[in-house]
Amino acid sequence: MKRRELLVVLGGASTMLLSSPQLIAASVRELESIRLPVSFQYPNGISHASDGTLYIGSITSGQILRITPEGGTEIFFSGDDEVFAATALRLDEPRGILWGSSPDFLGTRSANGETVHRPPRIFAIDLRSGNVLRVILMPEGGFGNDLAIDPDGGVYITDSTLARIHYLAPGTSQLQTWVVDERFQAERIGLAGIARRADGILIVGNYSNGTLFKVMPQLAGAPTVEEIPLARSLENPDGMQFAPDGSLILTEGAATSGDGHLLRINIFAPGTNPTPIETLASELRSPVNLTLVGQEVWVTESQIRHRLIAGEEAEIPDRFFVRRFQLL
Repeated sequence: MKRRELLVVLGGASTMLLSSPQLIAASVRELESIRLPVSFQYPNGISHASDGTLYIGSITSGQILRITPEGGTEIFFSGDDEVFAATALRLDEPRGILWGSSPDFLGTRSANGETVHRPPRIFAIDLRSGNVLRVILMPEGGFGNDLAIDPDGGVYITDSTLARIHYLAPGTSQLQTWVVDERFQAERIGLAGIARRADGILIVGNYSNGTLFKVMPQLAGAPTVEEIPLARSLENPDGMQFAPDGSLILTEGAATSGDGHLLRINIFAPGTNPTPIETLASELRSPVNLTLVGQEVWVTESQIRHRLIAGEEAEIPDRFFVRRFQLL
């Protein structure tokens, strides 16, 4: 059950067009969406280079697309037996490394009809050659979900089944438990999205419980964890990043209602309790992750909710999109 629900979680040059209509707040403007190649299904992980080049990962094939600022599209990585999904992507540009998480959501059918899932792992790909540099299995059967990179090249990983955040120190291959907190746990899916502020504070979201947490590093001892009081519970908070003004931009996957949102929350604004939630856009189809290029927000619209509805599993959308929004 955990793996199926965690699903709610781009052949030719790409062309630009608008996908389905949606509601837009006055503080954001919708730009033309990127229509992804026909052969590219269920986009999830997304990251960008300083020149605006996008890297977009598939949840089902492990393929990673590279899209230039001019709109040129190519398959940067084809996927293989070790990297079979790209749920999250984060670029460590100074070191030329694209990091990602690769959990086997769908699995494969065995001879006796059972579904077999390969162990979740994270991976590192060389940006120049496209070669896989490292594959690291998640410890203790954990489910690696989203990533954040620090200035030194260290990697933070949320674990959706264990109540913890892992850390991979620069140049190492052994994941460390960075912080454990029982509030990260959930009956179904725990931690998903993660965002790191310049001062080292992390924000993480509990997918099933709809809560956000502030994780603050300490000079000595374990990081401290505080739940962020929100004006309402979130319906499956997922991918998140900080905007230039310090606000948190995040997706609300909406696995139950199907009405996905793009949100803005000023978590560090003084004197707000509970913290207001601004809906920037509505009617998104299973938004799962995002990246920010200045004031521009790029959202992977996975459209994968149908896989969770009995009788609709085979109704694969004709095309998939990256939605674009300009913060005002």
